[in-house]
Amino acid sequence: MSRRKTLALIGGGVILAATASLGAIATRQPRTALLPWSMAGQGEDPRHRALSYALLAPNPHNRQPW
Repeated sequence: MSRRKTLALIGGGVILAATASLGAIATRQPRTALLPWSMAGQGEDPRHRALSYALLAPNPHNRQPW
């Protein structure tokens, strides 16, 4: 196998691996999981806005959402 073919195969493998890992990262976070954070703070009543942020705030003990 010539040097040119070897480099082409290695380069193609690197591009394929990078594309596959990018696709895996893009599908790991569904939009519905992030929807509450994008909708927080919307509304007329300031109490509802504050409550929407408070529901998404982490717990001080184990850093998990309420």
